[in-house]
Amino acid sequence: MKSKSNLYSMLLFLFLISGNKLFAQNTADSTQVKDLYYQALNEKAQGNIDGAKTNLTKVLALDPKNDAALFEIARLELEQENFGDATKHAKRATELKPDNEWYWILLADVYKRKQDFRALTPIFEQLVKLKPEKKEYYYDQAYAYFLNNQLEKALEAYSGIEKKFGSDDNILVARQEIYLKQNQPKKAIEELSSLIKQQPDSSKGYILLANLYLKMNQPKEALKILDDGHKHIPGDPYISLSKADAYHSLKDDERSNKELKLAFASDRMDFEGKMRLLISLMSDPKNKEITPVVLDLADMLTITYPTDARAFALYGDILAQQKKLKEARDQYLKAIDLNSRVNTIWEQLLQIELTLGMQKEALSHAYKASALFPQQPLTQFFAGHAFLMEKKYTDARSCFEAALNFVDEKNTPLLTQVYSSLGDTYHALDMSNESDQAYHEALTLDSNNVGTLNNYAYYLSLRKANLDQAAKMSKKSNELEPNNPTFQDTYAWVLFQQGNYKEALTWIEKAIANSGESSSALLEHYGDILFKLGDIDKAVSKWKEAKATAQNTGENVELLSKKIDAKKYLEQQ
Repeated sequence: MKSKSNLYSMLLFLFLISGNKLFAQNTADSTQVKDLYYQALNEKAQGNIDGAKTNLTKVLALDPKNDAALFEIARLELEQENFGDATKHAKRATELKPDNEWYWILLADVYKRKQDFRALTPIFEQLVKLKPEKKEYYYDQAYAYFLNNQLEKALEAYSGIEKKFGSDDNILVARQEIYLKQNQPKKAIEELSSLIKQQPDSSKGYILLANLYLKMNQPKEALKILDDGHKHIPGDPYISLSKADAYHSLKDDERSNKELKLAFASDRMDFEGKMRLLISLMSDPKNKEITPVVLDLADMLTITYPTDARAFALYGDILAQQKKLKEARDQYLKAIDLNSRVNTIWEQLLQIELTLGMQKEALSHAYKASALFPQQPLTQFFAGHAFLMEKKYTDARSCFEAALNFVDEKNTPLLTQVYSSLGDTYHALDMSNESDQAYHEALTLDSNNVGTLNNYAYYLSLRKANLDQAAKMSKKSNELEPNNPTFQDTYAWVLFQQGNYKEALTWIEKAIANSGESSSALLEHYGDILFKLGDIDKAVSKWKEAKATAQNTGENVELLSKKIDAKKYLEQQ
């Protein structure tokens, strides 16, 4: 039997060995945790959110109490609107490190996004305790009480702010909101009236009190206050704006517009203020009736600031919104003359020129825009279409491929249109495989994109390739957008290539009936179908009509002439 001392020595030896192994394991884990955490931050910095989350999840598997990892993963989950997990992880971070201000702020942001206002009050109470010197947390706490309809507590909180930090206009404004919610309008009026007494030469009190009367549907009382304000502060543009609102409530548009113009003419309102006003006016659907005065104000802006491109660009935007496209184009051109480095102006200009059929002008501007903004997908997209319309297929391809390289993958509508346009361009360059792949990508993103369905089907029919697929796509485009003569013509031609001439005749006649004007392509297809059905004389008659129409528009009539002379259907070589 071994002695006790030997036994103790052996136990001590075993303990030291196992302890060293445990220490070595913890050290290894600690190093791995740090490595994974910094890898996650690096992935996040590079925009690889999934990779960052994967590494943070591994960190938490090794170290469930890693508050920094919990904080970071909660931030990522909040960005992805995964509010459940974001709440769980942010809350756990605050439990582990209750003295960390930023963890509480993140948790508050999560609850704000969830609109869980009840959960906000204890958070701001905690932040006030942690950082008693930060006034903003007291305001957040008071506002959280207000949102939760804890109105008396909100009033107490604002009184506390006043005692601790001194009087503040924001407190008066907040109080009047509370009094209104408590259905105590007299107290609300008293609160704002006291602001006017304290600061009779500041427009803020007059405007706030006038707005209160407007909320209470008392525009005449609002005007009394504003008139008094103008006595103390003659020509104040912001009081004029409030007067415009009051007159608008009284349906006195003449006086309302007059006050708007007075405000706009004042040099006390800076350029940015006037821009914001115009944008708010043009963005408000309720303001349709004041469209003429908005146009006048925009014109005034260009006169007052004749060297600022933004004034002309905004005037162009307003004109474009009113469908005055030629006038809008003139303003965009003036804006570009003053500053050619704003891509959005070029985009608007190109879009309008393409819409107006000004293809030569669009082509000229496409060269400049595509060179100036090689990494702007929308600029490249519109420039690509300008090239495509003028059969500059190589240039169009360069633009659309550039747009594809730089478009945000989340912008599905634009991405779909880029792929579809690449399909058209590759077809024109006889790159059939690439064309098919581009159309396939477009339809993968949006299977109901009628333009893509139609064009893909038509180009397959020209190649006599995958005609069953072409028929399905063309039929679907007609179901999605009935009575479109272009789509009906495509379906007729697919049916023609399938040898289904009777049904093709039905669809070409629908296309011609729905077409607003004669089209050489429709008439030629009509003649081709009639020929296949054995009606030679009528087929030749339609080819002659097609030829006459094509000659009027400057199209090539060589094949039509051959058909007419031979009295026979001939394919394009």
